[in-house]
Amino acid sequence: MEPPANPGRFISPNSYPSKLEHHRHVPTWNYQVVHIHGIITFQHDERSKRAAIGLLTRDQERRVNGDKAWRMADAPADYMLDMIGKIVAFRISVTRTVAKSKLSQNRDQRDFDGAVEGLRAHGDQALSERMAATRR
Repeated sequence: MEPPANPGRFISPNSYPSKLEHHRHVPTWNYQVVHIHGIITFQHDERSKRAAIGLLTRDQERRVNGDKAWRMADAPADYMLDMIGKIVAFRISVTRTVAKSKLSQNRDQRDFDGAVEGLRAHGDQALSERMAATRR
């Protein structure tokens, strides 16, 4: 099972304009999650570990640092060998994928918009944009 990329965010009843009319709201948590089920194989050999580290760092470093991306060759060989000895590489043969979004979709438009604005006001642009995209 893979952990969620974004753990989600707390939604206060104060974000819902209709709360002032009937007070029938409670705090909740909005989130998106994907659960990956499958057969996991652990790889303890150095070659597999180097391949996993290479793929992950190449992808992430290019995204973050572009042409100045860190490479495994930048670190001293003895240091890399020590670090590689401390990790376990793995592969998952996926047998099932389950995705879920709980993004206030059960709310009327006014309360939904209030939840989106509440997230924006507290700096969660990413989740508020994903929520807004569900109503477009």
